[in-house]
Amino acid sequence: MFEAIHNEEREYDELVNWDRRLEREGPFFRRVFAEADVRSVADVGAGSSRHAIMFRSWGLDVTAIDPSKDMLQLARENAERAGSDVRIVEGGFGEVSRIVGEPVDAVTCTGNALPHVRSLAGLHTALRDFASALRPGGLLVLHYLNHARLIDHRVRTMNPVFRETPGGDKFFLRLLDYTPEHDGILFDFVTLVRDPGVRDASHTIESWPATLDADESGGWSLRTRRSLHFAMPYDMITAELSRAGFADVVIYGDHEGKSLEPEVDESIVLVARRV
Repeated sequence: MFEAIHNEEREYDELVNWDRRLEREGPFFRRVFAEADVRSVADVGAGSSRHAIMFRSWGLDVTAIDPSKDMLQLARENAERAGSDVRIVEGGFGEVSRIVGEPVDAVTCTGNALPHVRSLAGLHTALRDFASALRPGGLLVLHYLNHARLIDHRVRTMNPVFRETPGGDKFFLRLLDYTPEHDGILFDFVTLVRDPGVRDASHTIESWPATLDADESGGWSLRTRRSLHFAMPYDMITAELSRAGFADVVIYGDHEGKSLEPEVDESIVLVARRV
């Protein structure tokens, strides 16, 4: 039996429309993996491991790595449901080369995982570890929010997401603040949850007044968590990749492979090769 998982980890999979996301991103990864003859992958900051499970379904040798025990538990649930034997391992930045042992053909770090390094020193450690985990000519794929756009435009909020879930109706909100030096972005993740009993089909027009009197909040509750991301504009990450031993850096504005438009695109997708 699976252990209980905290709400914030469970809600990660509720927030993301994974079927749509993997349908959109899958062809991109298939293409870049094929061009680099990728047969083994380390997915770092793998979260609930939906990308890693997809890679494994293509016949690749995949190791999903994440520091959160709760996320790893959710990943194991997802793998079991998918009938996947993907390798799921606890670990963080700076530990990848030790975990994989023999160098792999590709390292992926997606979904805003890399900005959790928290500092330039942390970024140095992570990128050098990625290089050590890769064979010469190996592929690195990064994906995270376009920090230059967020900082330049002082973006304060992202589009809300609504989901109907077994645990009730949920709104997912994200609010942003910035450090004075613009080297950090503070995310407030706010989840509004309505008790599923409030929209119970058994309620009639006659019973609703008593329900309203009993709970004037309408059954809504609020959960919050905060996360500090190290700001990594595309010019910084390009320079740091070169310092860490990567070359042939290409930055896209989406998984369709279009060139990055720094003032427009929400995310950056970066591909580089280890020298």
